[in-house]
Amino acid sequence: MLCDLHLHTCLSPCADRNMTPAAVAGLAKLAGAQVIAVTDHNSALNLPAAAAACREYGLRLLPGLEVTCAEELHLLCYFPTLEAALEYGRQLYDTLPDIPCDPAIWGEQWVMDAEDRLLKRVDRLLTAASAWSLEEAAARCRALGGEPVPAHGDAASYSAFSVLGLLPAQYGFSAVELVYPERKAEYEARGLLPSGLEVLASSDAHFLAAVGSRMGTLAPDSVLQRLL
Repeated sequence: MLCDLHLHTCLSPCADRNMTPAAVAGLAKLAGAQVIAVTDHNSALNLPAAAAACREYGLRLLPGLEVTCAEELHLLCYFPTLEAALEYGRQLYDTLPDIPCDPAIWGEQWVMDAEDRLLKRVDRLLTAASAWSLEEAAARCRALGGEPVPAHGDAASYSAFSVLGLLPAQYGFSAVELVYPERKAEYEARGLLPSGLEVLASSDAHFLAAVGSRMGTLAPDSVLQRLL
C-alpha cells in the first residue's frame, strides 16, 4: 500500500495554516496514497477531523503523533486506534513545559473539526521538548499498543544521528524513518543503525505542496500492518 506516514496539520505551529486535516487528506488522495498518518507535534487533537476526512476520501488513517523527547529528538508514535492516540496525547501534553505559544514567533496551533472549522487554539507550545526521554516515550507508546519509530533518523537536527550520534540497538526499535533510505546499508556498516530495521520514507509535509511528495509502501510483513 502506498503511504505517507509523516504529515502535519495546522495544529503544528510550524505548519502552514491551510494544512487543515481535510486539505491534507484530499491532497494525499490525489497524490495516490492509500494510507496516511497525521503526526502533529506532541498532540493528537486533529486526528478526529483527519479520521473523518480519510473516511470521506477513501483513505486509511494510521493515527499518530510526533513526540519531541527530552533529548530534543523526534519520535513518531503510531497507534491501532484513534482512542489510543488521543490517550497518549493527553498523557504527553501534561509533560510539556508551560511555555505559551506566541503566534508571532511560533505560529498558530489550530484544532479543526471535520468541516474545516476552527474549534480552538492550543495555548501551550507544542514543539517544546516533553519530559519523557526517548526510552520512556517509546515504552508508553508500546503500552498503548502502538509502534514507536524514530523520525528522520539521519537528519541534521532533531534526529537520533544528530543528537545521539547513532540509533542505539538497546531501544529495541523495529523500524526507522530515514531521509536517505538508500544509505541504509552504509549506516549499518558504519554501526550507526542496527541491522534489519524496516525503513520508512515519508514527506514530513508542513505545507500543501509537500503532501505526498515522498511516499513509501507498506509491505504485508511491515511492523505497522498490525495497526491497520
